[in-house]
Amino acid sequence: MHGPAEILFQQLKNVSAIKGLIGQSEDSHFDCKEWPSTDEESQKKMFAKAACGLTNADGGVLVIGMKAESRRKDEPDIVTAMAPVSDTAFVKSRVLNLIGNLVEPGIVGVRAREVKESQGSRSGFVIVYLPASEGAPRRSKKDWKFYRRIGNGTFPMEYGQIEDMFGKRPNARLELSLEHAKFGPSGFDQRMHRIFRLGLKNVGRGLAKFPSIRFQRACGLIPVMTGIDGNCSTGLPIHASEGEWIIFRGGIDSVIFPDEVLQITMLGQVGSTSGNSGPVLRQDHWANRQIEWKFSKLEFSCEIACEGAIPIVARQTLEAESCPKFD
Repeated sequence: MHGPAEILFQQLKNVSAIKGLIGQSEDSHFDCKEWPSTDEESQKKMFAKAACGLTNADGGVLVIGMKAESRRKDEPDIVTAMAPVSDTAFVKSRVLNLIGNLVEPGIVGVRAREVKESQGSRSGFVIVYLPASEGAPRRSKKDWKFYRRIGNGTFPMEYGQIEDMFGKRPNARLELSLEHAKFGPSGFDQRMHRIFRLGLKNVGRGLAKFPSIRFQRACGLIPVMTGIDGNCSTGLPIHASEGEWIIFRGGIDSVIFPDEVLQITMLGQVGSTSGNSGPVLRQDHWANRQIEWKFSKLEFSCEIACEGAIPIVARQTLEAESCPKFD
């Protein structure tokens, strides 16, 4: 559910991962910088411009302590070598201070980490995550220009780009919500099920209009007939579909507000006993017996979308589990 910038930020946690960047090209989500240790003005201009460029685009990662060079004209810069900073704690503090003071308006959600060259060392690398900003564009207070990361370069924004961003509304961003609810029968199917509550959470700042989610029956989870409330109701209408897809899609009156979770339906996984589907839970089948129901590991995958947002694929691993025995 994370974008490419956040995925890259989470990957760069050790020297081996950073060394693996050598030979790769910079792109719209990834920018390398050497630390200009003597020229304070260079620091200010460099990091204000880089931060504005990434946040005015789709967000990105700034890796401080790496060299990148252009080998041919009109080709992206290639990471060529490591150039560790001498004091990661100082550089991290300095960069966050520069970004906080030299970017207007401020960027919400900036994160940074130190990666030491070796245990006990002060030298190493600083990795900075800059999320995409919503609403008005950000500008550098050093030259009062608006910048945007395009490909592997950071360029001043054109008038039309600036105008579009000032008129841009905050975006919605949906995430999967899939929580274990209970064990029990599923509607008319009296076998034991592991039942999950399916929902969508809006973690963005805008309204999520026309929300939808779809997944395949082969994933091992199917909608429970009794719906989300036991009365066959669902948070979004279920749509008829061909093949293996199960689709829930909202209409014009289906809106998810920021920080709100819309509960859609219950999904059930059939349990087994000793590798079989097991007896049903009618009284005459399991009275005075102990039955242990087992549920295999599942990889749940779905597609999520709403108006104005790029559809994403969300995945969640559901570990194998046994439910309590029944007497």
